Amino acid sequence: MKALFFHAEKCVGCKLCHLACSAQNEQVFNPRLARLKVNSRYKRDGLEVKGQTCDLCMRCVEDCPVDAIVENNGRLKFKEDVCTDCGLCVDICPPQVIVKKERGIGVCVQCRSCSNWCPTEALTFEEVNK
Repeated sequence: MKALFFHAEKCVGCKLCHLACSAQNEQVFNPRLARLKVNSRYKRDGLEVKGQTCDLCMRCVEDCPVDAIVENNGRLKFKEDVCTDCGLCVDICPPQVIVKKERGIGVCVQCRSCSNWCPTEALTFEEVNK
């Protein structure tokens, strides 16, 4: 099974990944709706970058009380019509990348848009042993 990995040492802080994610999943360029977190800031000694991506830990799948998030062939699928908007998945997500939206939530479905648009290959899909 492959998962999304973030390589901070390659990141230049452009946040194209946020825009690609929100465009693909929400049909709008809104970095706050991205299903990954990349924070960057310039310090005296250079650029500091921290990032979080879905690591397919499956906590959201295991803990969702209505089975609105399911795993299928190494990818997460979100069933919007089943979700009760309880927010439990947002609270329990270890990397904190499940997004609470105005209505519903946003879950990384491993669509690869962020990695496809990353100009420095700071986001990659790699094999995970789960």
